[in-house]
Amino acid sequence: MNKRLVIFKSILWSLAGLAAAVAVMRFAFGLGAATNLSDSTPWGLWIGFDVMGGVALAAGGFVMAALVHIFHRDKYHPAARPAILTAFLGYGAVAVGLLFDLGLPWNIWHPMIFWNIHSPLFEVAWCVMLYLTVLALEVAPFILERTPFQKLYRFFRKLALPVMILGIMLSTLHQSSLGSLLLIMPFRVHPLWYTHFLPEFFFASAICLGLCMVMFESCITSWLYRRKPEMEMLSGLAKIAAWALGFCLLFRVGDLAVQGKLSMAFEGSWVSNLFLFEVMITGLLPVVLFSLSAVRRSFGALWFAASLPVLGFVLHRINASGLSQVWATDAFYFPAWTEFSISLGIVSGCALVFFFIQEHFPVDPHELDAMEEERRRADRRTPEFSPFSQIWLGEGWRKDAKVYSMLFILALAVGLSLAPRESAVASMPAEEGRGRDVLRLGVAEPFVYFDHTRHQKLNVGRESCGVCHHLNRVGDLGTPCAECHRSMYEPSPLFDHDHHVEKLGGNDSCDRCHEPGSRAHLAATKTCSSCHEKDMMADNPVVRKFDSLEAGPYKEALHKMCIPCHVKMDELKGEGENLQLCGTCHDRGTKSEAAFFEWLERRKRNEQ
Repeated sequence: MNKRLVIFKSILWSLAGLAAAVAVMRFAFGLGAATNLSDSTPWGLWIGFDVMGGVALAAGGFVMAALVHIFHRDKYHPAARPAILTAFLGYGAVAVGLLFDLGLPWNIWHPMIFWNIHSPLFEVAWCVMLYLTVLALEVAPFILERTPFQKLYRFFRKLALPVMILGIMLSTLHQSSLGSLLLIMPFRVHPLWYTHFLPEFFFASAICLGLCMVMFESCITSWLYRRKPEMEMLSGLAKIAAWALGFCLLFRVGDLAVQGKLSMAFEGSWVSNLFLFEVMITGLLPVVLFSLSAVRRSFGALWFAASLPVLGFVLHRINASGLSQVWATDAFYFPAWTEFSISLGIVSGCALVFFFIQEHFPVDPHELDAMEEERRRADRRTPEFSPFSQIWLGEGWRKDAKVYSMLFILALAVGLSLAPRESAVASMPAEEGRGRDVLRLGVAEPFVYFDHTRHQKLNVGRESCGVCHHLNRVGDLGTPCAECHRSMYEPSPLFDHDHHVEKLGGNDSCDRCHEPGSRAHLAATKTCSSCHEKDMMADNPVVRKFDSLEAGPYKEALHKMCIPCHVKMDELKGEGENLQLCGTCHDRGTKSEAAFFEWLERRKRNEQ
């Protein structure tokens, strides 16, 4: 029995179970419950690590495909298949990670239908989809090689070379386009990470990371499966990586020097220290280590040297897409435990699939033969009882299935017990509109400016107040929205039970609201409108139902009031102005107050 592999797989199954529990919470309650993201920090760990870092970590596929099949460096052939399989699983992990990060994950197919050719993300989405398809075609021969489907296997083998060339082209495109996503944010990304050569640097660093990831993965699998490492192959990859990492280091430092930013790296701030640490582990240390022949001959030293750039370039992706933007947003962000668990769970799931394919399909044919012989010996082995529990779980896959499923379910139960019971919504009180003819709506800048007088005229004077102010306090007229919709994002209670009991004469008044003879509970309660329709419901309201004990969130109430009316106005005017779009109200909110009133005066003059 390989105890290393059993312990490692046990940890992976436990992390996968914990992630499954968080996945239930994320899709049931939304991003607010599962992350520490905010409007000022919309990109967090899932974008920086799962997407940006995941795409880079999978770069070993196109690097080894080019090295072995295009440049015919045959001594690296043993690493080609595992690298391509890792790339396939890595891009699958990116797609899964995006499902968690997208606010509306069921719309992930939109780039295929709704084309925005001016968006860098459009190109990234298409290249990732196409390259994932290409990788599936490259992995197919591994799966089919020892199956009865030999015709299909030979068909995919004939496609191998053109498919690999297509994969290299697609990788070149989208690895660089990830840098283009940051290129359009010059005032948000910190100057130490921002450069006009971000696309080129992202591509060059992906090649470096691909080489180091192949070495890192080969060392890990050799140690786990207790097999002799391919030191000649690893040593050759280390020499290539030393030159590639040296080029990346000169590229980055030279670009900063040309731009006059190099002195910023020595300011002593946390940002500059983070930058220096990143440069140290992505460039200086690994270049020196890979250049030493003693390191290239040592299995442990080679693994350590390869792990530094893997950690460093993943950190670079996280820094560039998130941490380097804190200086501009001034908003602190640290991932929640749920974000870490999802990222670790996705990586664990990919690793488990990798082990399964490696152990059952000819990723490494020599290793596969040895594993099959070990499984045959295990099937012939007599039962061995535990000296403590005297319980026999079986042998081989039967024992593994019982142990790993128990760990998965146990971690799932722990995750569900730690999960919040309701959606995490920011508690923010609503404020009344301020102003006279024009009201400022919202709790902080940028405000939305609402032309109150103009809306009165459009709806035929003061008689139209009830259209919007559909419900009033008793004895009031034109009650402001925030009186009932008291929270920006959460429902507000409308009904005060103690107040009603006091006003109606104590407990003897129960029958006035609850059906006589029934138990006094919510289901047997009369609707509010049965008593208050005349003294609270305004004439000609847009919202005609008055049977709820709660008022919806302030934001939701305004949207439900304004948008349908704007749609109707647009249809009546027939001019196709699309008044229901967000920019009709919110674009004005981004202007300063003086600029808005200047625009308002121009509009009034034009109307006259």
